[in-house]
Amino acid sequence: MSFPSKPQLFIPADTFLSHQILIESGFWTPSVSMVRSSSQSGQGYYRSLVGEPCWILGRSPDCAITFDDVTLSRQHALLFTTPIQELYFSDLGSLNGSFVNEQRVLHPICLSHGDQITLGNISMEFQISGAVNSRETASSQKLVLMVQPSGYQGKLWQEFLMSQGISVLWEQTASSQELGQFLRQFSSQESRLPDLVLADVAALVPNPYEFCRWCQQHYPALKVVLTCVGRTEILAAEQHWAQRQGAHDLLPGFRQDNVLHRALDIVSQVNAVLRLLDSPELEQNTMATGFMSLIRA
Repeated sequence: MSFPSKPQLFIPADTFLSHQILIESGFWTPSVSMVRSSSQSGQGYYRSLVGEPCWILGRSPDCAITFDDVTLSRQHALLFTTPIQELYFSDLGSLNGSFVNEQRVLHPICLSHGDQITLGNISMEFQISGAVNSRETASSQKLVLMVQPSGYQGKLWQEFLMSQGISVLWEQTASSQELGQFLRQFSSQESRLPDLVLADVAALVPNPYEFCRWCQQHYPALKVVLTCVGRTEILAAEQHWAQRQGAHDLLPGFRQDNVLHRALDIVSQVNAVLRLLDSPELEQNTMATGFMSLIRA
């Protein structure tokens, strides 16, 4: 079976494994639009299986995919590709064994989309990304990496950007350094960068402008828009300063009081981002319909 798209591992969001362990093992959370249009019932973690001939899974920190769980052997199992791009799974003599579709693995098995893999207490699914989601983000589709600590702000941005065909990857990072690490990891695994980073200054401690300057140095084509959820107005001098530091714009947060009367302000803020993406702008009537359904949810 030759892969039409990238093979990957999927672990559901309700796993007992911590977010930090999964991120350190190379897993990442998919874009909201991918989750909505896929057949999966909930969000989870993905690990792309590209760029290497093999991956050892186990408890040892030296493994390519490490899980700190006592039910795994130090070197528990192996994933490896063949010259014709098939992907095989093999147990490495582990104490508790490895299972595919509840059958113990006694010899290398060629994996197919949807196969359920169990290592000790850990369950995951082998997927082929094109089979999971026939509408998967194409290379030409715009992608926004969003870091918005406020659920209200993030939900508004997510809904309006997705309504214009933009894929949204909503991440939660605690600092500008952590976001930079995520960008490096994403670029390495996906062989691309987001088209735009939409981040609130509160998530870019200690200095959001330091992050902007870092992006200019390492990813000069990457557009960065900063938001400030605690502000209802941004002075022109502040915007100019942010732009000199590498940000493409500095926007106030969405007001939560009298939201229906502030529709024009919201349209203006969203359209500022859409223009940077060369995407169709929101129309007033489209925005009103979507906004009413959103605030009723």
